[in-house]
Amino acid sequence: MLDLRDLRNLLSLNENRHFGRAAAAVGLSQPALTKSIQRLEDQLGGLLFDRSRAGITPTTIGAEAIARAKRVLNEVAELQRSVDLLSGLKMGTLSLGVGPAMSESYIARALATVAEAHPGIRVNVRVDHWQQLSEWLLDNEIDFFVADIAAGTSNDRFDCTSLPTQEIVWFCRAGHPLASQTSVSQQDLLNYPLATPRMPAWAVRWFATARAEQEQAGKTGKPIPNIQCENYSMLKRIVLSGNCVSAAISTTIHQELEEGRIAVLAVDAPTLTTHAGIVQLRDRSPSPLAAEVMRIIQLSSDQTNEDESS
Repeated sequence: MLDLRDLRNLLSLNENRHFGRAAAAVGLSQPALTKSIQRLEDQLGGLLFDRSRAGITPTTIGAEAIARAKRVLNEVAELQRSVDLLSGLKMGTLSLGVGPAMSESYIARALATVAEAHPGIRVNVRVDHWQQLSEWLLDNEIDFFVADIAAGTSNDRFDCTSLPTQEIVWFCRAGHPLASQTSVSQQDLLNYPLATPRMPAWAVRWFATARAEQEQAGKTGKPIPNIQCENYSMLKRIVLSGNCVSAAISTTIHQELEEGRIAVLAVDAPTLTTHAGIVQLRDRSPSPLAAEVMRIIQLSSDQTNEDESS
């Protein structure tokens, strides 16, 4: 394996054509420089310089070695520059996955903060359900993702960092038959089409009792949900267009609530909360950019939690 220091000494000797001056230029003694050149000659199997009273001139092998050494050292310098830039968060690309519910949460604010603080970087965001996000992470297509981690804590390849929990609310359009009820049961919810992202296992279990009662009453069971969509903007439009019912964290429907277009349902059941977290591969160290974005997401989640508690 060639030593980069020997390659630098080779270029110094070629530039100065004198062992004493070349050694001084790289901060070595003349014997140390001579030993460095001899080491290269032994590794490459031939003389690199002809030494005569007229001076020092590269041999054919030496000329080829000099040309390639320049390219190698230029590439190393470029590599160091890129690493320095990435470490300084001045440039770079990050691929991030986000679950549907989290896509309309503080993640948006966190990414806006990242863009303003580090204008030279590029962040690619993919929104999808847990299973797809997991596949992308395992295939190294994304650096990490933020989603409900209840389904992934048992996977020993994942390192999950929990984020503060947030309450999930059921909602419908203003004027919906359920909107005026002071108490809405799980059975009431099943009387209307459900439009949600792919439900995690805990959400499906949440409906199990009500669905069993429905089937015992002779009613035909229906799929849960009736409409599955991983995009909350579209889900809200679906809810506003008919009698579908959906569920989301409160920040997702904040604007529509203020405008009076959506109503939160008073569901008579245990409060549902998110189990969100940051998921990354256990055996992969995050890049400086990924670490910075994860840090900002955690700060944003903590701030949101404080705001909601106050």
